[in-house]
Amino acid sequence: MTDLRSWARWLAPIAVLIIVALVFRDQLPFLGQAFAALGQASPKYVAAAIFFSVLAIVSMAAVMRILLASKDVNANMGNCTAVTLASNAWSTTIPGGPALSAWLTYRIHRSWGASAGLCGWFFVISGALSTVWMVVIGIVAAIFLGANLSMWALAGSLAVATAAIAGLFWAVYNPNVLARWARYLPTRVRERVLPVITQLGDIRVSPRGFIAATVFSLLNQLIDVATLYFCVAAVTGSLPGFHPSLDATTIQGVTLAFIMTKLAGAAQITPGGIGTVEPVATASLVATGLTLVDATATTLIYRIVSFALITVIGWVIYLIAYAGKGFMLGRQQ
Repeated sequence: MTDLRSWARWLAPIAVLIIVALVFRDQLPFLGQAFAALGQASPKYVAAAIFFSVLAIVSMAAVMRILLASKDVNANMGNCTAVTLASNAWSTTIPGGPALSAWLTYRIHRSWGASAGLCGWFFVISGALSTVWMVVIGIVAAIFLGANLSMWALAGSLAVATAAIAGLFWAVYNPNVLARWARYLPTRVRERVLPVITQLGDIRVSPRGFIAATVFSLLNQLIDVATLYFCVAAVTGSLPGFHPSLDATTIQGVTLAFIMTKLAGAAQITPGGIGTVEPVATASLVATGLTLVDATATTLIYRIVSFALITVIGWVIYLIAYAGKGFMLGRQQ
């Protein structure tokens, strides 16, 4: 019953959107025009958007590969890309998806030979790096592009993410101090914590490796911006430039729309943010110069490419590589 209620809450907003679209379809002619525009989209720019959407996933996998670097861990770009796609599919389509996605990733990492400490290191550092770059892009958008974002909230998020990275690095290089502090914990807790502290102490990432992970994390965000950029070009037939023109947006406008779209999808109230992301993306593109029809068509292409296509690929990989092997049960075969 609980699972049924979770699915009902998860899918209810989408059902409402479908009903509203059907009831008011005669009052929303731009939707039909936008779907018609999809059929006229430039194939080369759609292909470019697909390429960059996949490349964004590969950059995330590169971060995973670097942070899990160890002689005892069987992590290469192929299996890192596969688990990134599979975990993304879980995260975006299942109620409680982010938690289930993290569990799947953890169990797969453990099957590669990663320690619990190394897995924790990956989750904290990769998440913090992603947050740092998202905040930095948000600050740039607020200062230079006029985005209506709270600088205090951005600064707070940046401080928390930076502190998490610094704190974990300190823990990695000071396991003896942590071990002394752990002596004050209850016996049962201490017995579980001490091995993880030892595992953290075994982690070593070179400055070059950390810089590489940081760069790939930034590239993940920038490549996602490029995906939206080529979706705009697919609809309008021309690449946005730096200077505005009639019924066209700019590189700055695409970047601003990307930021607002990411913020709208962060809560993930519905599968993949369906129903919350699209209005924000469309409104942002209209505000930066596109017509309502072109903005709607651009949003549809972007969501088909970056959400639907990537999610389908992720589920196919999960079914082929991980389904039925006990990863979600914690008893992989």
